[in-house]
Amino acid sequence: MGVVGVLGLLPILIPQLRQLATTSGTPVPSLTALVVASVFQSLLFVALGVAVGMAFAPRLHLRSHIAAWAGREPKLSPGFSKEAPLALGLGVLAALVLPVLDQLFAPSMGEAAQRLRILQDLPLNQRVAGALAGGINEELIFRWGLATFLAWLIGSIRGKASGSPPAGTMWAAVVIAALVFGAAHLPAVLGLSVSLTVPVVARTIVLNACAGMVFGWLYFRRSLEAAILAHAMVHITWAILSRLV
Repeated sequence: MGVVGVLGLLPILIPQLRQLATTSGTPVPSLTALVVASVFQSLLFVALGVAVGMAFAPRLHLRSHIAAWAGREPKLSPGFSKEAPLALGLGVLAALVLPVLDQLFAPSMGEAAQRLRILQDLPLNQRVAGALAGGINEELIFRWGLATFLAWLIGSIRGKASGSPPAGTMWAAVVIAALVFGAAHLPAVLGLSVSLTVPVVARTIVLNACAGMVFGWLYFRRSLEAAILAHAMVHITWAILSRLV
């Protein structure tokens, strides 16, 4: 799944790297070398998230339908088909709420508000990349990997390193992972030539962290695949709304 997510980045990654290769004032490797290095870096982060999740999720009884299938374990109950409506619904709800929150930050951000506005009519390749790379890779890294590790670490400190995490441990892991998830989007803001002022940083972290908490709750209470579906649904809903507003 992570490979699919990384390949989904190529339609936007290649034009960006081609521009870098042609406009940079300093010598850079060939376009092919840049693409290979970028893909390898992305795969490395995904592989790390997958490895950490596979190491710690079973200890905490955290769920992935695909991991259970690959390990020839009994099918998880409830099945993914029963989780999907909730994941889709929460994905749509998050997609509707976040643009409203975005507008609350807009007055304090000046011209940056327009550059960062969520509901923009972006090219199809960017929407596809968001649904695939965001929906799959970010969940593998930040929920399956980071949140799982944090739940195990916090549980170990509290003397419960195995078994289903208590609510307090679960929410601590969800919130911390969501804040890291939010901060991880700051380089993308810089890539849009937007300065990291206090309002811009706050807006970026808060909005993404809110979404991350929704995905984290779905992961802990349902499954990794439910979180992936909700995340992808956020991007799909934004693509639809951007054509309507």
